[in-house]
Amino acid sequence: MNLYFECEMGAAGDMIASALVDLFEDKKDVTAGLNRLGLPHTEIIYEEKSMGGLRGSHLSVVINGETETHEHHGNHHHHERHLADIFEIIDSLNVSEKVKTDVKNIYAIVAQAESEAHGASVGEVHFHELGMLDAVADVTICAYLIEKLNPGRIISSPVNVGNGTVKCAHGELPVPAPATANILKNVPYHKSDVMTELCTPTGAAILKYFADEFTLSPRFCAVKKTGVGTGTKELLRPNILRIFEYEDSGITELSCNIDDMTGEEAAFATEVMMSKGALDCFFSPVFMKKGRPAYLFTLLCKADQADDFAALVFKHTTTIGIRKYSPSRYTLDREFTEKSGVTIKRSEGYGTRREKPEFEDIKRLALEKDISVFEARELL
Repeated sequence: MNLYFECEMGAAGDMIASALVDLFEDKKDVTAGLNRLGLPHTEIIYEEKSMGGLRGSHLSVVINGETETHEHHGNHHHHERHLADIFEIIDSLNVSEKVKTDVKNIYAIVAQAESEAHGASVGEVHFHELGMLDAVADVTICAYLIEKLNPGRIISSPVNVGNGTVKCAHGELPVPAPATANILKNVPYHKSDVMTELCTPTGAAILKYFADEFTLSPRFCAVKKTGVGTGTKELLRPNILRIFEYEDSGITELSCNIDDMTGEEAAFATEVMMSKGALDCFFSPVFMKKGRPAYLFTLLCKADQADDFAALVFKHTTTIGIRKYSPSRYTLDREFTEKSGVTIKRSEGYGTRREKPEFEDIKRLALEKDISVFEARELL
């Protein structure tokens, strides 16, 4: 199972948390679990909400009987906390050590961004709206629910940050606010004609931390569920964030063009890849620019092994860049049986069924009887 975050209307912590809750069948049970996390003075309330005619989920964080919001950067000096204070709250929560680590790492991302924006050390950074308990709740809920869902991969769309200006404790600043812009370094984002802040530092940090990839064109084999989280701002467009739970082929294709390796070197690279568990690996002759003959190197591997194989491709070939794809594919169901000491591979599906003995057994029989592989296949 994988998750795709669609951030067409930006990303805030409460929107991400609400969309994650919406992926669960029993939302009341999940909400009850959230209220057992030990967030101080905090109650989590789930409600269905309509936004622009679209149904979604919304989580309200009620602290000491009051609902707070950090959708704008207000001047909340009575809520100022340092990173150490945030970590003290996190350490007191009834969550796994992994969730505590994830929440701390997300706040460390925010602290570093604030530090760069305001010229202060990380330890001196004051968390204004981000230090409020509702922000701590949003980050914790997201980390807790992602651990509960346990996705194999998380992908996000580029982020819509909005436009205009935003009021914060440091005055009126352009969108994206400096801290948000720092967090979104190396993350694709864009401004739009929506004249308000759509991506908060909390939302940006959650995406930055959990997303394995940002792309506009994910490849879904099958979408299983869609979680819809609603924001608090009333806008001309539905203010929602959607999360798609999907299955993919589980396969990654890596490829590159190479024009400065010998045939022997290419063969060795292929042997290494296959010995390390590549699903397939091959070189194809191609012509590059200016008519130069070259090889197209292609490798198929399991998606969770892509980084390891990319490192191997750089090590054992001369390429300086690798293309990465997530192909969809059709496969026949396969099983292996044994008859009289011979392994039989059976493939079936889409109205097709076929069987054949493994070639290694054909070769072994040919050598034993001093016959050709054609004769050995007939005997088998």
